[in-house]
Amino acid sequence: MVSEEPIDVICNKEQTKNCAVRLGRVFCDGFNPDGLIGAFSHFHQDHIHAITDCIGQYDTIITHPITLEAITAMDSGFRHREQWVTQDYDTRYHCPAGDIRLLKANHIPGSAQIHVESDGRSMLYSGDFNYPDIQIREADFLVLDSTHGDPIFDGSTDRKSVKNRMFEDIKEKMDSNKPVIVQAYSGTLQEIIKHFEINYDGSKLSHDIPFVTTKSQKEILFRIYKNEKNEFREILDYDEHEFWRLVRGNKRCIIFLPYNTIVDSSLQNYFRIRVDRYRFASEEPAITSSSDGMRYNLAAHASIQNIISFIKEVKPKTLVTDMSRSGYAPQLAKIIHQSFPEINCYSRPNFKKYV
Repeated sequence: MVSEEPIDVICNKEQTKNCAVRLGRVFCDGFNPDGLIGAFSHFHQDHIHAITDCIGQYDTIITHPITLEAITAMDSGFRHREQWVTQDYDTRYHCPAGDIRLLKANHIPGSAQIHVESDGRSMLYSGDFNYPDIQIREADFLVLDSTHGDPIFDGSTDRKSVKNRMFEDIKEKMDSNKPVIVQAYSGTLQEIIKHFEINYDGSKLSHDIPFVTTKSQKEILFRIYKNEKNEFREILDYDEHEFWRLVRGNKRCIIFLPYNTIVDSSLQNYFRIRVDRYRFASEEPAITSSSDGMRYNLAAHASIQNIISFIKEVKPKTLVTDMSRSGYAPQLAKIIHQSFPEINCYSRPNFKKYV
């Protein structure tokens, strides 16, 4: 049954991870059998894993247009379901569950916080977010991402500078006629390709340098950046004939692969660029070398200090840290309570309170 509390993190039977976040009668990033209205914050798998169940149950599913484009690129059949409602940032959608708004989260393209106003109460689910450079709307109740819930993870990244350095390092390899593999998660992968083709301020890579990626990642790229599609060079399909001609000829190229794609053994000696959005301490550099390449950190989760600043602006009276997506949630609840003793703060689905 649905809790009487206005916000919650609710796991189904035998579920302990990636549970639905409840904002009144809206269920975010997960499935609940009592729900009729759902919302997705972004298209990373730990947030859309229950999408099939949600489509089978919910009457309405709200998300940002970019997120829907990415979801339907992964499975074209989802596009034809009538439940979808797409919202641009900070536009109001009125429904029986209240007024729902999506707010920019600065995590990946299309990522959003979810804000609900109903029965005189305002509720916010942060989703995965990076502060600052996000939209702020005050809320009485806040469910908070806990990915960086340990104060040792206080490092910050200037993402544009890191992407520029990555571009320059790869250009150096291209000038030496060496092929490169770039590995990243969906969303980040597309952001990198767009930066290389459009956003980098200096001299661009020559168009005779082939870009390669999987069919699904290329589909996501062209869907979420459909207005810029004509600015991208032709991108070869990974594991197709033209790609293997490049490999056999040891030609320079840039191969963009998601982490869940197995790298063929014939490519093991290629220079490897690994891109992630991971937790790190301030004394650690955002760019590090490895035995076979380089690692670049595009940190996309708020640090503890940024979380504190975010809470100051949102001004919640009650705050829940999401333990179904991070084991740091209880520790983060304690830290927040120390900084804001007036806030009723606890982690869920753990029932232990820290007030």
